Amino acid sequence: MDVFTQAITPSATITGYALSASEELSTGLRPAVLIFPGGGYQFCSDREAEPVALAYAAEGFNAFVARYAVGQDAPWEQSFNDGQECMQWVRRHARKYGSNPHQIAAVGFSAGGHLAASIATTRGDRPDALVLGYPVTRAEFGPLMGKEILDVVDSVDESTPPTFVFTTQSDGLVPAANTTDLVSALMAHNVPVEAHMYLLGAHGLSLAKAHTANGQAGSTDEAVAQWFQASVTFLRRIFSPFSLEGAAMTWKSYTDTRRVGIDMRVDRLLAVPQARAILQKLAPELLAFVEAHPASAHMSARILFEQAPDRFPEDTIRQVENELTACNR
Repeated sequence: MDVFTQAITPSATITGYALSASEELSTGLRPAVLIFPGGGYQFCSDREAEPVALAYAAEGFNAFVARYAVGQDAPWEQSFNDGQECMQWVRRHARKYGSNPHQIAAVGFSAGGHLAASIATTRGDRPDALVLGYPVTRAEFGPLMGKEILDVVDSVDESTPPTFVFTTQSDGLVPAANTTDLVSALMAHNVPVEAHMYLLGAHGLSLAKAHTANGQAGSTDEAVAQWFQASVTFLRRIFSPFSLEGAAMTWKSYTDTRRVGIDMRVDRLLAVPQARAILQKLAPELLAFVEAHPASAHMSARILFEQAPDRFPEDTIRQVENELTACNR
C-alpha cells in the first residue's frame, strides 16, 4: 500500500491509501473513495478519517482522506473550494494510483457529509457516487456551526449521483429530518438512493465499532455498524468493479461433489468401479498422476484437469464429464 499526504490548497491536504498492484489480484483499476470527516466545520475528526479509509481499502477500494479548511475564521466557501479541489485532484491523478477515474465516490460524515453532498449537487466535478453518514443537509443548521452554508436538499437535481445515506432516529445533534428531507428530494429527481435509518445511536458514530469509539460505549452500536458493509454492497452495485469468472459455490454445487461426476473427489471416484473404468479409459494420465502424488486424491477430477490443460483437451474433459454423469442414471 502506498500511503502519502499531498497538499492540495494552502488549507487542504489529501492522505492517500492506494493499494499495491499484484498479479494475484485480478482487478486493474480500482474504485476509489474520497472521505470527508465531520467536525462541525470546526475540525476534521480522526475517528471518521483513517479508520474509514482502511476499512474501504480492505474491501478493495483506493481511499483518500480530505482535510479541508475548518475553524471560525474559515468561511464555508473556503471549505467548499477545498472539497472541490480535492475531488478534482483525485480524479486527475486516478490512474497514477491505480484508480478508475469514473468510479470515485465521495464519503462524508456530519459536516463532512454536507461538504460531500454540496460537491455532488452543484456544478463542477461531481463524484460518481455518494455515501453520507448522519449528514447536515439544511442551510438552517449553518448558524449553529457559525457558517452560512448551502441547502443541499434544495440543490438536488437530476445530475446528483447515486446516493447511500444512513442516520439514526435518536441522533441528538443533527435531526434525522436532514436525511429524510434529502431522500425525498433525491426520489423526486429520480436519483438512485439507498437509505438506512437505525432506531438507536448517538451522533458521530463513524464505524460504530470499539476502535472508533474513543473509549465511549455510546459511540458503538451493533446495528448501526452494519452501514459500512451495506455501503460497500451499494458501491459495488453501482460500479461493478471486480469482474469474476465462474460461479460462487452454492448448496447445489457442493452436493454435486457428492455425486459421481467430474466434481467428485478422485479417491471417491476410484471407489466406484464404473467411474474407475471411465478414468482408466479416457484419462489414464490422471490416474498415474494421482498414484504418484497421493495427496492429490482428495481433489476433484475437474481441478486436476485444470492443473494440466495441455495434457487434457477440452473434448476429453467433456467426454469424461458426460460419461461420469451417466453413472448416476
